[in-house]
Amino acid sequence: MTETFLICLAAFAAGAMNAIAGGGTFISFPALTGFGHLSEKLANITSTLGLWPGSAASVVAARHEFKRLPRGMVIGYSAICIVGGALGSILLLYTSASAFKLVIPWLLAFATVIFAASKPIARFVGRHHGSGHSTGWTILIGCVQFAVALYGGYFGAGIGVLTLAGLAFTGLEDIHQMNAMKVLLATLINGIACVIFLFGHPAWNFVIPMAICSIVSGFFGMALARRIQQDKLRLLILICGITLTVAYFVKNYGRYFST
Repeated sequence: MTETFLICLAAFAAGAMNAIAGGGTFISFPALTGFGHLSEKLANITSTLGLWPGSAASVVAARHEFKRLPRGMVIGYSAICIVGGALGSILLLYTSASAFKLVIPWLLAFATVIFAASKPIARFVGRHHGSGHSTGWTILIGCVQFAVALYGGYFGAGIGVLTLAGLAFTGLEDIHQMNAMKVLLATLINGIACVIFLFGHPAWNFVIPMAICSIVSGFFGMALARRIQQDKLRLLILICGITLTVAYFVKNYGRYFST
C-alpha cells in the first residue's frame, strides 16, 4: 500500500511536470524501479501507460492554443509522431535497451542546448525561410521530429525537451504554442506506444492509480503553464533539461568512473 501511494505521488508530480515543462518520466521511472521494484524495461512500459492519460488531459486543457497553430504543421507532425512512436515502441519490445541507454544523455544534452538557442533559431528561420519553408528544410525538420518520435516510443525520458528543441526549427517563437504542440505530439507518441505496450505485460496494479493521478495533475498543470510568463517557463524547461542531462550522465556513465 505504501509503495502504491508513493508511486501515485510520483505520477501526480510527473503529470504536472509533463504539462508544464516535460520530463515527467524522470520522476515516474525511478519511482517504479525503486518503490515498485520493477525491471527497467517493465518500469518504462508501466510509466508510459500510467502517464498517458495525464498527457491526454493536458491536450484537452490546451485545446485553445491549437487554433493558432498552422493546420498543416499539426497534421504533418502528428502523422510523423504516430509512425515514429510505433516503430520505437516495437523496438523496445524486441531489443535490449542497454546500448541505447548510453545515448540518452547525449540526446538530452543536445536537446537542451538547442532549446536554449531556440529564439535565435526561430528568428533565423523567419529571416531565411519566411512563412513558406523550402522543401529541403521541411524534410530536415520532419526527420528531426521522426527521430524524436522514435526515441519517445523507445524510452521517452526527456521527450518534452527534445520535442521543444525540434519545434525551434519550425519558426515558432511563442512558448505557449510550442508547449501545446509538445503536449499533443508527446500524447500521440505515447498513445501509439501504449497500444503496443499492452503486449509487454505492464504492472496494472500501478498503471491504473497512476493514470488517475496523472489525469488530474496533467489537466491543471497545463492551465498553470498558460499563466506562467514565457521567460519563466523557458527557464523552467531549461532547468528541467539540464537536470535530466546531468542525472542520466551520472546514472548511465557513473560506473565507468567509479573505483
